[in-house]
Order: sequence, then structure tokens, then C-alpha cells
Amino acid sequence: NNMKKIKISLYIIIIIGLSSCGYSRLNDQSTEFKFNNIEINGDKRLSYILKNNLNLLSKPESKKGYDLLINLTSSKTSKIKDAAGKTTRFSLVLNGDLKLTDNNKSTKNRSFSVSNDYDVSNNHSDTIRNEKNSIQRNIDALSEEITKYIQLINLN
Repeated sequence: NNMKKIKISLYIIIIIGLSSCGYSRLNDQSTEFKFNNIEINGDKRLSYILKNNLNLLSKPESKKGYDLLINLTSSKTSKIKDAAGKTTRFSLVLNGDLKLTDNNKSTKNRSFSVSNDYDVSNNHSDTIRNEKNSIQRNIDALSEEITKYIQLINLN
């Protein structure tokens, strides 16, 4: 009977020990940063959305500040054509050349490229919606890539 209590106690200790393992966030201070200035050259609409995405991540109280200069270029290419030579799938590519300058005037350059495909629908408005969604996914992915890059720099 005593042995049974020891086994049960041991199981409880193991379960509690295992449940406290797992994902833990990095020290928030190390990954926080603010943008002193964001300048984006390229398509006005894409630039506006990207700037808003990045500003959402800026923590004004952070000591680490950056100036961003991003040159955006986007392209649309035919990816798949049917037997008649009509495009049925497009590929959208969004490139961002980043120049990152910190408070100490130290500069880093990095290029990012994200791509997304969308299908041509029988209905033109559906095709337009597919393209808009694809553009939005590209901008979100680019925002995420830039953010991850800056967070990595902050960890060092």
C-alpha cells in the first residue's frame, strides 16, 4: 500500500515537471524595437500597407531605434497556361531591399523576396479578388521577414 502511494506521488511529480516545460517567449526587452523613420519607395499602395504593418510592431518606449529605407519592386508572371495558351495561374513576386540604420548610425543591408501564386477564375471579379489576396499575403510575409531579421539583430 505504501509502495502504491510512492508510485502515485512519483507520477504526479513527473506530470507536473513535464507540464512546466515547453515554449517560453524570449526576453521581451531583447526583441523590442522602435522605428524612428520608415521610408518606402515603390508602389504607393503596397508601401502604405507595408508601412502600417511595420508601425504596428514598433514599441515607442524601446531604447533600440531604427531608420528603415525599403525599395519595393513587384512583378507578376504567367505560371501555368492551358492548351490554348491562356494563363490559368499567375505568380506574384514582391522584393524588398532593406537598408537598416540603428541609433549608432551602423547600417545593415538585406534583400528579401516573397512570392505567391493565384488562380485565374472564370469570373473576372474572382480573379481580381484572388490577386488582391495574393498581394496581401506577400506584404504580410515581407513584414514578417523584416521583423524576424530585426529581432535576430537585437538578440546579438
